[in-house]
Formats: sequence, C-alpha cells, structure tokens
Amino acid sequence: MAPGRPAVIKLVCFVKRNPALDVEEFHRHWREVHAPLIRDTPGLARHIVRYEQNHRLLDDYGQPNRSDFDGVAIQWFDAMDDFVGMVSSDEYRERLAPDEALLLDRDGLLWILTEPEQTLIPGTDRGGAGCKVHTMLRRKPGMAVEDFHRYWRDAHGPLVRDTPAMARHVVRYEQNRRTADDYERPGAPDYDGVAIQWVTSPDGFWAMAADPAYPDTIGADNARFLDMDALRWVFTDNEEVVIG
Repeated sequence: MAPGRPAVIKLVCFVKRNPALDVEEFHRHWREVHAPLIRDTPGLARHIVRYEQNHRLLDDYGQPNRSDFDGVAIQWFDAMDDFVGMVSSDEYRERLAPDEALLLDRDGLLWILTEPEQTLIPGTDRGGAGCKVHTMLRRKPGMAVEDFHRYWRDAHGPLVRDTPAMARHVVRYEQNRRTADDYERPGAPDYDGVAIQWVTSPDGFWAMAADPAYPDTIGADNARFLDMDALRWVFTDNEEVVIG
C-alpha cells in the first residue's frame, strides 16, 4: 500500500482464464488490455486506491498437483461503498464487463473481500523475493469463524514468524482476513482468508516444506485449524502495480 492512504477493504480474486485463450494470450491481454482499461477509465479508477496483478509463473504450468488458476488480482478500496460503486457503474457494465467476458472464466473465479493485511514478516527489502505464494484458506470443519481468525492471527502467524527454521525461508508474510460482512454475501465461497508469502523461488518454498522442523511446527499446526483438502494456492511473479 502507498503510505498515508490506508484502505479498509480489499478484493482478493483468484482468476481463471477463458478456456478459449491459451496461457500467453491470457497474460498478454490481462496485462496490456484489461489493466489499462481499468486504470484509464476514470469512472472505474476513481473508486480504487490500489490495484495489482499477480501473474502465475509460466514455469508453474504443467507441473504436477498445481492450481488451475492463472493469477491473483488484488484491489484496495477506502470503503465498501467504493467497491459497490465500481461494480455497479455504467463504465463497469459497458466497458469492463464485456472485456471480462473475453478474458475470464467468470464461473471459475474465486474471490473474497478482506480486511487490510496484517504483516507478520515485514520483508521491507524484498529484493530477495523471486515469487509469491497466494493461498486461499478454509477453516477446519466445525470450527467457528471467530475461533479460526483468532487462532490464525494469535497462534499460527507468530509460529511462522518466530520459528527461525521456518521464517528463514520467507521474505515477507501477510494474512488477509475475510470481512464479517462478506460472509453474508449470497453465493459467496466458503473461504476465510488469504495468506500471501514472498519467497526466493518455488524451490525456496518447497525447501521450507521439506525442512526437518516443518512436520512438528507448521505442518502439525495447519491440521489444528485448516481444512487442508480445501486449500487453493498459486505461485505468481511479484506483483505488477496498475494503480497506486
């Protein structure tokens, strides 16, 4: 976020391309057509504090057991009214929606609205970050929403931050908790937040998972509060800032 202008709500959207587009066509259109369309349309851009695109690593396509998403779009707003104002505007309906229909598998999108990010590992100098891992989280069955958010914030986050064998693999780590109001959205997906980690490379991320300390720390703790089978995640390049 740009300093001095805190936003109170974020849209985090895992995007999936229109099946009619190949990988290169999608990323080119998303970057060179869709992003400028939002940035250069005043009736859309005026609602947005910050907008970034996170493009899936091209080398990640074709790897086994990977996500079928193509990237992550994140937009910051000062208030819910700004988000609603954007998606209900004439410019959205007449200009952006037709482009979304060309670009996206809109039935395959996965998005939630979150509070401002909480940073656990600041990584203010991100020169060592080669990529990011975005993970959409769902709480363990039977766990109350409030208990999930409390545990994620007060137990799991500090465990990652304060376990040197784990933290050394992470350049930056933030939690994005779903807003209370978004749980009431009709047809909303049953997810609870998005964890974002900046790492040196995919190999660096897998090195964390293979670290001898992992099973007794993060691995064991994940099972205490997460539905592991429901996690959705994607490796991306570092963010490309369109607005902000």
